[in-house]
Order: sequence, then C-alpha cells, then structure tokens
Amino acid sequence: MLKVYPVSLGCPKNKADFEKLLYVLSKKKYQIVLSPEEADIIWINTCAFIRPAVEEAIENILELGEKKRDTQKLIVSGCLTARYGKEVLKKLLPEVDDFLGIEPFKKFIKKEPLERILTESPFYAYLKISEGCNYKCSYCTIPKIRGPLRSRPLEEILKEAENLLKKGVKEIILVAQDITSYGKDRGEKEGLLKLVSILSELPYNFRIRLLYLHPANINKKFVKEMLLNPKVVPYFDIPIQHVHPEILRKMRRPVNIEKIKEIITYIRGINPFSAIRTSIIVGFPGEGEKEFLTLCDFIKEVEFDHLGVFIFYQEEGTVAETLLPKVPYREKIKRKKEIMKIQREISKKRLETRIGKEEEVLVLGEDLKGKFFGIAKIQAPEIDGITYLYLNKKLIYPGDLVKVRIKKANFYDLWGEII
Repeated sequence: MLKVYPVSLGCPKNKADFEKLLYVLSKKKYQIVLSPEEADIIWINTCAFIRPAVEEAIENILELGEKKRDTQKLIVSGCLTARYGKEVLKKLLPEVDDFLGIEPFKKFIKKEPLERILTESPFYAYLKISEGCNYKCSYCTIPKIRGPLRSRPLEEILKEAENLLKKGVKEIILVAQDITSYGKDRGEKEGLLKLVSILSELPYNFRIRLLYLHPANINKKFVKEMLLNPKVVPYFDIPIQHVHPEILRKMRRPVNIEKIKEIITYIRGINPFSAIRTSIIVGFPGEGEKEFLTLCDFIKEVEFDHLGVFIFYQEEGTVAETLLPKVPYREKIKRKKEIMKIQREISKKRLETRIGKEEEVLVLGEDLKGKFFGIAKIQAPEIDGITYLYLNKKLIYPGDLVKVRIKKANFYDLWGEII
C-alpha cells in the first residue's frame, strides 16, 4: 500500500477537486499520511491565479523537493501545470516526477467522482457547480487555466450534495468561477435559481451559501428568491473589483455600478441584516488619485459587511499586462492599507448593529483555549470572522446549528449566548 502526503493550495474550487482525488486514492488502496517523511508520494495541488499564488506553489515544491528521498515521488497538479505547461515546468522544477493539470482525479478515472474526503471541516463543504469562465476580464488568467464555462449536470450536483449531507455536512457552499452563469452554456437563463430551488428541497437540516456572484448577472428577482428561501443564508458575495467607469472599461468588466448600488439597497430593504461581501483590486493601470478616491467614497457609502483587497499584478499573457500607466508597487500597498483601514471601521459598525439580535450559528468546535466557536449565517468560513459562544450551561456539540443572541462584537468577530 502506497502512502500519500497531500498538500492543497489555493481556492475552495481547487480544494473540492483535491478532496475528490483523495477519495479516489483511498479507493485505490492508497493511504493518506500526515507527514512527508512517512510518505511514498508527496502530492501538491497548486494554485496559479496570481503571482503570490505561483510563488507559494513554487516555494512548497522546492521545500518538499529538497527533503524528498530517492525512493519518494513528488507529484504536482492543479493550476500551475495548466497555466505554464508540463514541458516548461519540467525544465524549471526537475525535482518533480510528474505534472498533472486541474481535476487531478482524472489520472485514475474519467468520470468525476461524487464522493470526497473533506479536509477542512466535516460540517461544511464546497460544492463546485461548474468549471471555467466565459468572461474575458483583462487581468484574469482563469479562462486560460480553466477554459470556457462548463456547467455540471444538475443530477450529479444533487447526488454529490446528498452524499455530503448524509455524512453530516450542515452547510453546502456553492462555488465556481461565476456561479450566476450556471447553465448558460446549455442555454438556460435561470440555471442557478433552478439548482438552488431543487437543492433546498433535499430532506436534511442544512443551509446553503452562495459564493462568487458576478455583479452583471444579479437582479431583483434573483435576490428576492434567495432571501425568501429559508435554506439559503442571507449572504451575497458580489466581487465588484472597482467602481470607476474608466478602470472598469480597462478591466473589461461589464458592471453598472449604479445598478449594484440599487441591488444592495434592495437587499437591505428586504433584510437589513443580510451580509454583503465584495472584493476589489487596487493599483490597476491608470488608477490615479481621482479613481482611487472614487473607490474609497463608494466603499464608505455602501458599507460592505466584508471586503477583500488584492493589489494588481501584471500577469503574463493577459491584456492588462501591457496597459499603462503603471502604478508603483509601494503605492499599491499604501492603497490596500488605506482601503482596509476604512473597511475595518465599517465592519465593526455593521457587526455592532447585530448586538441584541438572534443569529443561527453552525458550531465548528473549540479553540486552543477551550472556547466554542462557529460561523453565523453572515460569516463565510475561512474568509470572514467567527462567532464565539457563551454556553450558558447548555450542552452543544460540533455540527450543531444553534440559535444565539449576540452580546458583543469587535472589528471582525461576534460573541453570542446560546438561547
């Protein structure tokens, strides 16, 4: 029996692929081990979306490759191979024995498995509903790495979801490069609405979270149906990237910022305590002081509950690589810090409005100090804050969905007493 030491890098979509690989390996009688020293095979699944991800992947490969014994094999899969190709990487990284692309389980089976070995938590799971993207954002490497949009069959998604729920998963998180495009490659106009509607009918006690909603594809009908569905958490992840029309034009982002403001107002009009997350890019070519201040003013006006900031990197092979004028690196870092300073205060203000309110929390476990914690409906795992729980003499267990009354908030986390 061969022993495999797995390393998974990158986004939830990558993680879902790798978890399927681990399941296939387990069925092929491979044994998963927790240290590279006891492994016959070291397997690194990589991300290569932006430069820091590429650097992280190469650092891991070099570090583990240096420790590799002659009797061990080092396999690299994922986006790094898909982006740069096997032949190029073989010359650059001779310590690697084999390079595989995305969906590495295809080395063993042709059909995508509907089972996984969960690596993060047994109580929530990312469910990838499509692969690739048809948008042509000027800065993005995804279409080159992952290819065009390919929606998974509805029946496969539902079967995989049911398998996860049978294992005790209490939150299913739908992911893709853009989940709002689900079904469009098959001519379906409301594929995501149909999928969520059918998924929510599965007879289990669970909730659904949606990540990566392209702002061009969100409308009031979609918002209303999500907010009226009791299994869908009131959480809208809408990556706008920027707001200045000239920067959006250069980014090739078909986004109407006034429409986005209208949608956010509509969401909060129905449910004022919905959570709205976004991500933005600072330092894009042509972003001067005026364009940056426009972005800052928008963030102050809209008050996102959660916000992530990336600095712009000139990615090889993208249209944006050649755009001018460039923004100096130090200025990019300065702008990122400024945005996060603004968002820090907004986040605290938004969380404080929840004090005294009830929240449903998925209990994940205990921290190193023995304090129970979990994620509320308004907190996506791994990217947002957490909710600490005052037990109040009540017994709870990891995997429970509990009602709490919020007692305290800081910049990113909540504290609640179990009701």
